[in-house]
Amino acid sequence: MRWIALVCLVACGGSDSSTIDGNNGSNGSNGSGGNPTAKQFCVSETNRYRAMNSKPALTESAQLETYADTGAMVDFGSTPHNHFSTTSGGGIAFAENECPQQGNWQYTPGQDDLNMVVGNCIAAFYAEGPGTDYSTHGHYINMMGNYATLGCGIYYSGGKITIVQDYGN
Repeated sequence: MRWIALVCLVACGGSDSSTIDGNNGSNGSNGSGGNPTAKQFCVSETNRYRAMNSKPALTESAQLETYADTGAMVDFGSTPHNHFSTTSGGGIAFAENECPQQGNWQYTPGQDDLNMVVGNCIAAFYAEGPGTDYSTHGHYINMMGNYATLGCGIYYSGGKITIVQDYGN
């Protein structure tokens, strides 16, 4: 088994404190009106990039989502990938991508579009492009990896946000 943990540093715009539950979509509102929730968007956007590279779609996993939510909250207050590393993926996650608040990722409920912030995070992973060096292409390698499931976790506080993707079989 490969355990892959890498960090992405980019910026997006942040207040209050919350783990995003499965019912929150853009701007923290309910996903009605055709807007997917932020976690659904995370999976569908990842699958959009995978489709561009002839990779099969990943299935959204509630178990991985719960694990990723905990990871986003723990890592927000410590260091990127701390939760994943200290729990060895919790026995369910085999790779992780993260946009950490320490990398100046920002989100302000009611001001920023949460799906846009998530989309920018995933775009940064994809922008690393193909390659074999995990230090420069690791997020892309994880996105295109031979995984079957994906869980996304989101935690924000004080204008900062941490977004975690955990990949499983």
